[in-house]
Amino acid sequence: MSEKSWQIDRRRVLAGAGTTLALPMLDGMLYGAQKAELENARRRMVSLYFPYGVQMSGEYAWFPTKEGRDFTHSKPLECLKEYQQDVTIFGGLSHPNGRKMNGHTTADNFLTGAYIKPDGSGQKISLDTYAGRFLGKFTRYPSLVLSTDEGIGEVGRRNTVSTTARGRTIPPLVSTIKLYSHLFDKIPASARETLNHKKSLLDALLEDSRSLKGVLGNRDRQKLDEYMASVRDSEKKAIRAEEWLNTPKPSVDSESLALDVTPIESPQEYLKCMFDLMFLALQTDSTRVITYSIGNMRAGGSMASGFPAAITGEGGVHHKFAHGNRTGKYDTFLVSQLAYFIDRLKAAKEGENSLLNNTMVLYGSSNSKTHVNKNYPLVLAGGSKLGLRHGRYLKYPESVPLSNLHLTMLHGLGIPAESFSDSTGTLSELM
Repeated sequence: MSEKSWQIDRRRVLAGAGTTLALPMLDGMLYGAQKAELENARRRMVSLYFPYGVQMSGEYAWFPTKEGRDFTHSKPLECLKEYQQDVTIFGGLSHPNGRKMNGHTTADNFLTGAYIKPDGSGQKISLDTYAGRFLGKFTRYPSLVLSTDEGIGEVGRRNTVSTTARGRTIPPLVSTIKLYSHLFDKIPASARETLNHKKSLLDALLEDSRSLKGVLGNRDRQKLDEYMASVRDSEKKAIRAEEWLNTPKPSVDSESLALDVTPIESPQEYLKCMFDLMFLALQTDSTRVITYSIGNMRAGGSMASGFPAAITGEGGVHHKFAHGNRTGKYDTFLVSQLAYFIDRLKAAKEGENSLLNNTMVLYGSSNSKTHVNKNYPLVLAGGSKLGLRHGRYLKYPESVPLSNLHLTMLHGLGIPAESFSDSTGTLSELM
C-alpha cells in the first residue's frame, strides 16, 4: 500500500541533540482497519459495587417516583440531576440465580449472574474480565480490580466482584499508595531481572507438573489441573509485563492526591482519592476496565463497614444500618461520590468528546435492602458515544435478568457476544 501524504510511518523518530525519540501513536500513523480497531478499543467500562442495598422507605427512600423521562429524583439521587442526560436509573432488575442464594452471598455473582453453591463452586467469568479480553489489548493493564479490603475473602463474602475466566476470585488492590505506584511509579532497573526469575520459576513449575501428572489419581489430577491453570495465567501476565517493560509509565502530579489517607482515618478523603486514581488510570489509558468494590457482605468484617457511622456521626456498622432501614444519608453520600466521578470524566476532553462519552459506569448493589436479592438499585452513566440513550428511570418486571443489562453493555462496548451468563436478550430501550 502506498503511503498517502497524511500518513506517517509508525517507525518515524525525532532526531536531535544526538538522540532519537520515538513519536507517540498519532492518528496519521493509523491506516483503515487499524484506526477503526483502535477507536473501538478506546471504549471503557467501570463497575462500582456496594453491599447491603439501600434505604427503601421514608425521607431517604432511594428509588425515584414515576417512570421514563418524567421521573422525580429521590433525595439520595438528587445530586445526579445535573447529569440527567448522562444517566439511566434502573428498577426491577436482579439475577434469577441470586434470588436462589443466601442474602449475604450475592455480591459474589453481581458481575457473573452465576448460581454459586455454598462450597463456592458454580462461579463463572465476571463481566469486567470478559470485557478486558477485548478492551485491554492496547493497555498496560487489561483491567484493574480494586476494593476497600485486602485479599479475596471467604465464599459468599468476597472482597471483590471480579473473577477469572475459570470463576476464580481476583485479588484486589486496596491501598491508594500501592495503586498509585502500580499505575505511575517508574519501572525499576531490576524489573527485567525479577521478571526473568519469575518466568524461570513458572517454567519449572509447568515442567514438574507434567511429570507429576502421570502418577496421580483422577481426583488429584483434577486439582493439579486447576492449580496449573492459575500458574499459566501468571505466565501470561509475566509475558505481558515483559512486553511493557520498555514503555515508561505515564507521569502524573501526585500533589493533589491524598495518598497517605486510610479508610479508617477518613472515608471521605479515601474514597475521593480512589476515584481520582481511577479517573487518572482511564485518562492516561493505563487501563480501560476498572472494578471497585466499596465493602463486602461480611457484616462488621469489612473495612468499609464503619463508613456509614463516620459519614453520619451515628453508631453502628453498615450491616446494622441496613437492617434498621437507616442507610439513607450514607446512600446519599455514595451517590455524591459517583457524581464526583461522573463530573471528572465529563470535564476531561478526548478529541471532540469527553471521557464520559466513551466510558460506561455501572453503579449498584446486589440487594434492594439487606437480604432481599431482587430489585437491585442500579445506575448506568456515560457511554453516549457508545450508543446509550439516557435521561430515564427504566423499571422492568422481575422476569428480566440483570444479565440483559450486562449483555447490552458488552454490545455498546463493541464486544461480540450472543449472550452473557443467563441473559435472554438486550435492553433495547437503552440503546
